[in-house]
Amino acid sequence: MIKHLIFQIYAPLTSWGEHAVGEVRHSNIIPSRSALLGLASAALGIRRDDKHIETFNRHYHFAIRPFIANNSWFRDFHTLQAPRANKKEPLYTRFDEIRRNPKELETLLTHREYYNDVYYQIVMTETEKAPYCVEQIQQALLTPEFPLYIGRKNSPLALPLSPVIYEGTLSDAFVYADKYYRQHHHNDPVIRDLIESVADGYYWEHADQEANFDLIKIQLRQDQPINRQRWQFENRRQYVGYLKRSE
Repeated sequence: MIKHLIFQIYAPLTSWGEHAVGEVRHSNIIPSRSALLGLASAALGIRRDDKHIETFNRHYHFAIRPFIANNSWFRDFHTLQAPRANKKEPLYTRFDEIRRNPKELETLLTHREYYNDVYYQIVMTETEKAPYCVEQIQQALLTPEFPLYIGRKNSPLALPLSPVIYEGTLSDAFVYADKYYRQHHHNDPVIRDLIESVADGYYWEHADQEANFDLIKIQLRQDQPINRQRWQFENRRQYVGYLKRSE
């Protein structure tokens, strides 16, 4: 039987950043793979400059069930300092930009998107030769090494992740998660209302996990980290569908 690590995510604000184009930083309503890997690696205490982080990022599958019926969207404004364009002096990182002479920096007005009142149930599955087993990651989520946040540092967790281990198929893991967290929050009317709202959509990563799901589409997301120092990502397939069995 396959072991899965199940955990919940809820925060007043969530922002799963898409690629920044110009002055607008859009947010997807579904967590990116890189964000979930970052959450787990931060809990484990893996630093961003640790050479082992690239090995960590090549393993594990994530499946997501978002509860978005009660969500709302909004945008706020940030100021950003950046140097004037200079083709003769390429800048490869954000550090290269800000270490320039302050007098050469210009201030730009940028936009950031957020969602609120979105609750997620996440199923994490280890792959072959994964550097950490799901039991180790479960313990890390219970006692994280570094502060955890949801996409941005201004989005702290509003609930414990409450990780649990389940053995079985991916679809059965979602059924178990639904029952477990309904019972876990039966005395909390706010979270109970979110969990009891309509949440028929499921997102998963690997074609072998399609059993017991009705596939409706396959989409590409460029959120698989391939080089942390250069901030490079590659495309991956994300499968979207509904659970075949009744819940």
